[in-house]
Amino acid sequence: MDAEPNDRKIGKLCEYASRNPLRIPKITSNLEQRCFKDLRNENFGCVKAVLCIYRKLLSSCKEQMPLFASCLLGIIRALLEQTRQDEMRILGCNALVCFMGEHCHISMDFDSLSENLRSLALKGLHYFQTFEDSLRLSLLLLLL
Repeated sequence: MDAEPNDRKIGKLCEYASRNPLRIPKITSNLEQRCFKDLRNENFGCVKAVLCIYRKLLSSCKEQMPLFASCLLGIIRALLEQTRQDEMRILGCNALVCFMGEHCHISMDFDSLSENLRSLALKGLHYFQTFEDSLRLSLLLLLL
């Protein structure tokens, strides 16, 4: 299944999450499990849909980011470790760049995540030494 993610349904889910922040850990835990299952089964269309949901959560639920950051970082790590699927590693790098872009704009304390983020950015750089310059530049900027 490589159908495009349904923007309307993603919007409704994110709207629900923003109105019910106590439900975010359960929502993101289910998304994380689904993503790992789809990665194992090479159902990459669903993996892309999960990342679209997280991208929307990052923009619509900024204040609740601590509730879903660890799940998202777990997914990013798994994507960066996909040695046979360059497309999945690129998605992981892009998700990391999006996460860091939102991370840098909020005032919450993420010191405990900073080392984890740094190691993920280094891993992304290692994997993508030969890929497009703009992605490498984004990852390098994350390390500064």
